[in-house]
Amino acid sequence: MTVNSTAVDTRARLARRWVAILLIAAGVLACVLSLMRVGAGDFRLVLTMAFLLLGPGWAAAGFLRRAPAAHVWLLAAGVGISVTLILAHFMVAFTFWRPAVMLYAVTAVSIPFLLRHAIVAQ
Repeated sequence: MTVNSTAVDTRARLARRWVAILLIAAGVLACVLSLMRVGAGDFRLVLTMAFLLLGPGWAAAGFLRRAPAAHVWLLAAGVGISVTLILAHFMVAFTFWRPAVMLYAVTAVSIPFLLRHAIVAQ
């Protein structure tokens, strides 16, 4: 028995939608914890790093149509890591070390695209 390609596409869309929703929640929660200056230890670190390393990339990867899951995840990780490293480099180069400001900026830019991908998963 073969799996209908429409069913596979539907599962892929649903998975992409849920990842986008989880990343939106992670980004907003990371910003809220940062604004409240909550030192939640490992949870805050893991949450913030997960968003910064995957959020911007997932916002870009959501525009891929019918790409294999491996390609989507590789693009998401690559873009997320690149954005984080480039912004960290600029903060060091211009002696403006404000990681919280970077988190807010990346979240503000990524969330609209993640919302789009959560509503219209491709």
